[in-house]
Amino acid sequence: MAVEGFRVLDADAHVIEPPSVFGPWADLGTSAIDLAPDTPMVPCGDLELIADQMASGFDAPSYLRAMDAQGIDAVVLYPSIGLFVPFQPELDAGQSAAACRSYNEWVAGYCAEDDTRLAGVGLVPLADVGLAVAEERHAAALGLAGVLARPNHLYGRNLGDAAYDPLYAALVEDGLVLSVHEGLGLRGPTIGVDRFAGFTARHLLSHPMEQMAAMASLVLDGALARHPDLRVAFLESGTGWLPYWLHRLDEHQAWMDPGAERASALFARQCVISTEADDALTGLVLDRVGADHVVWASDFPHPDALFPGAATTFVAEALRQGITDADLAAILWDGPLAFYALAGRLT
Repeated sequence: MAVEGFRVLDADAHVIEPPSVFGPWADLGTSAIDLAPDTPMVPCGDLELIADQMASGFDAPSYLRAMDAQGIDAVVLYPSIGLFVPFQPELDAGQSAAACRSYNEWVAGYCAEDDTRLAGVGLVPLADVGLAVAEERHAAALGLAGVLARPNHLYGRNLGDAAYDPLYAALVEDGLVLSVHEGLGLRGPTIGVDRFAGFTARHLLSHPMEQMAAMASLVLDGALARHPDLRVAFLESGTGWLPYWLHRLDEHQAWMDPGAERASALFARQCVISTEADDALTGLVLDRVGADHVVWASDFPHPDALFPGAATTFVAEALRQGITDADLAAILWDGPLAFYALAGRLT
C-alpha cells in the first residue's frame, strides 16, 4: 500500500474510544461542548464519509479499513476524549492514574488487532509524577510507543519543571517518546480561554500557542538539556510557527543565558513536529530543521481531518512546494518510523 509511490506512517491519528474505557469519569468527556457550544463535532466534517466506522463503533477492523481507503500503511494512535478526561481538575491523582491505566490497556488491545500496522501512545497521570512513572513503565510493558503530555500549565507546573525528571528519565530508559498534544476541552488553564468564548478563537490559539509555551519551558527550564536522549514530538499545531519560535528562543538565550545550549540545537537533537494535509508552510520549515524532524499526521477522524484524501492532498501540496521525493519519503515513513522506534515492528 502506498500513496503516489510513498509508504505512509500516520504519526498522529485518533481512536474514538468508548466512554466506558474511563469508567465513572466518562461523563467528564463532554466538556468541549460545555466550554464552546458551537464546537463542530462532526468527525471528518461529514458522517457519511465514515459511515462504516460509525456503524462499527470505530472498532479496530473498521479503523484498518479506513486506513486502506486512505492508502495509509501504518498509524500511531492517540486518544480522543482521553486527551482531557484524565486531566480534569475534578479527579485526584489516584483517579487520574486509574483512568490512564484503563485507557492504556484498552488501546494496547486495540492495536493487537494488527500490531504490524497499529501502534499506540499511552496516557500518564501528570498530577503525581511517581504515579506517572509507574504508568509509563506499564505502558512500556504493554508495547506502547510513548506517552502523551498536555502542553498546558497543569498542577502548578510547566513541562520543563524538574519535578518531571523521573518521568523523562523513565521514558529514555524504556525507549518511549514524549508526545506533546493539545486538545481543547480541558476544564483548566488553556491559552485563549481567558478571553474568548467561541470555539474558533479558542481552537485557533490553543493548539500552536500551548505548544510554543511547552517548548519554551522544555528549553528554558532545562528539561531537554538534562535529558539529551529524550525524544519529543510537538503535534497537531501546524509547522509554520516553528522557525520563528526557535529563532526567538535562540535570541533570548543569547541575551539572557549565553552559556545555555540553544533551542535550535536541542530541537535538532531531540524533537520532531507534525505537518498536516494542507500545510502550506512545510517546505519553509524543512529549510530550517530538515525533513528528518518533520512527520506527517492525518488527525483522522477529528472534525478538521480530510478523509479519505489526507495523504494524497499532502503529497500534492508538498510537490507543489518543491519538496523532493527523498524528503517526502522521510516525512511520510522513514522519519516517524525512527522517531517512534518502530522499525522491525511495523511492515
